[in-house]
Amino acid sequence: MFQLTSPLRRSRAQRGAMFGMDARIALIVAAILTAAGGYTLMSRLDRSKVEAAEMGAELLRDATLRYYQQIGINRMPDSLDELFQNALVADPSLKKDPWGNPWYYQHFSSNVSLEGTMVNVHYAVIFSGGKDGVKSSADLYSETDYAEWAPMGDDVGIKVSTRDIELKRKDEYVARAQLIVDKLEAAEASAFVEAQGACGGTEAPTWCTDQDGKNYTQFNFYPASTMDTSDGVVYYATTIQGGAPYQSGDTADMQRLMADLGLPSSYAMDPWGRSLNYHSNVSERADPPFSASICYSFNGANCFVR
Repeated sequence: MFQLTSPLRRSRAQRGAMFGMDARIALIVAAILTAAGGYTLMSRLDRSKVEAAEMGAELLRDATLRYYQQIGINRMPDSLDELFQNALVADPSLKKDPWGNPWYYQHFSSNVSLEGTMVNVHYAVIFSGGKDGVKSSADLYSETDYAEWAPMGDDVGIKVSTRDIELKRKDEYVARAQLIVDKLEAAEASAFVEAQGACGGTEAPTWCTDQDGKNYTQFNFYPASTMDTSDGVVYYATTIQGGAPYQSGDTADMQRLMADLGLPSSYAMDPWGRSLNYHSNVSERADPPFSASICYSFNGANCFVR
């Protein structure tokens, strides 16, 4: 038996079928969009943590360089904890990376010639292991490692070098040392002119022609230093003017020398924290020409000995 269906009923059935198909497609599309929206949200969250890690590494780098300049002087911190112990980082949350893991920190130093001056340059890397917390980047042992270093995998980090600091220190050291030398030369010339004026008058002091058997032109007119143990040297500053010789390498006495030369007392130390040493007769002569010299050393070492 055949059952006949009216055109109207067939049309309604087709519309029902199409509606059902449309609904299924809409649900599938909605599910895809929901998943994509969730993925985008997670990507933004990860990206915000990456950016936070980049910013955190920069803050730690800046604090590390401040530590080197203000506290370590010639030493990098042994660990990043020292930055927080010395209040160089105000935010305690930076003790860990944005994923809650400890930062990786490696450093080493190397003697480098910067424009003819040998200095100790320090190199370091500070980085996060990223989302997985696992270090993917290479270790740091040499200048080549440092030059080639870059964060690997999902690591996020930054390189640190004291090279620019050392260049600035080197320039400051050269300028400071030259100024001290210039002031010593000026003091020597001024003392000679003063003695010449005193000895050129009609009533010249007896020391002009007979001071320990020497004429005043044979005196050493540099400020006297305890470094000079030569026999037969007559110092105008001590023997004639009655001043005390300067104790080479002694911070207080070197500050006194700087003050007498009209220089800042801080010049008694160089930018690396070494103490000034002054020798008023480095050639160890008993008669002119005399040569004075300065150098800097750690822990009172005699830097005039080569």
